[in-house]
Amino acid sequence: MLYHLAENVVRKQEKQRVYWWEPKNKKPNIGDHVAYDLVNRVLAQKGKLISDKLDSSKKLVSVGSVLHFANTGDAIWGTGLNKKIDDDKNRFRSLDVRAVRGPKTKAYLNNRGIDVPDVFGDPAILLPFFYPKALMEGQVQKRPYIVINHMNDEMAQYKGHESELVTPMQYPGSFIEAIVNSEFVISSSLHGVIIAEAYGVPAVFLDSNSGESMFKYEDYFGGTNRSSVPKVTSVDEGLSVVRQTPPDLSAQAVRLYQAFPFDLWGTK
Repeated sequence: MLYHLAENVVRKQEKQRVYWWEPKNKKPNIGDHVAYDLVNRVLAQKGKLISDKLDSSKKLVSVGSVLHFANTGDAIWGTGLNKKIDDDKNRFRSLDVRAVRGPKTKAYLNNRGIDVPDVFGDPAILLPFFYPKALMEGQVQKRPYIVINHMNDEMAQYKGHESELVTPMQYPGSFIEAIVNSEFVISSSLHGVIIAEAYGVPAVFLDSNSGESMFKYEDYFGGTNRSSVPKVTSVDEGLSVVRQTPPDLSAQAVRLYQAFPFDLWGTK
């Protein structure tokens, strides 16, 4: 009982300082949980905890299409605009922007009079530095392909490919292990594509009618110097396309790491 009370106190302190979205059932959704897990690991490089943040009245908003959860004065690191959300939900007047997901989010913020540096990328591309591929590859049998669904997908469309399905509703370790032990990723989850590319695994976006706007996919691809989003509308189509070699995101990941607001934790 006392342990759970202490855990809740710590979690409340963390939530005041760093934002991450969680489903009501508290099951981790990879693209959202990374905002907590990755920030923890980045701060650990400087011997800091989330709760060490100097000013608890302003929070850090990072991985995901969660810009609408930012308040005036919050710090932004790799966040993207969510086009599904009405613009009146973006109530901030000014932001401390260190990096954004891509040029579309930058243009939106610039139009609101907010300065944005030319540092692009989803922070999930940093995961290979913290979950090394060399340690995870070969731990399970390699599969010719895997299919990653979006959490809102109608699952009937995956009939015939059930054995290759990998849910995004899990913690990073097992999710990444499935990716690095596959030869190809077909994913309707944006972070399925991003994490696959970060590890050098070819991936294609599956447009599954999940209800997501193409904006976030275009934003990410634009942030990696690509003008279009290759996509398929079925798993079978995905298996028939020419597999494109992912870009090397390691230098971009280093720039993102260097843009992290360590100063808000009193360090450089």
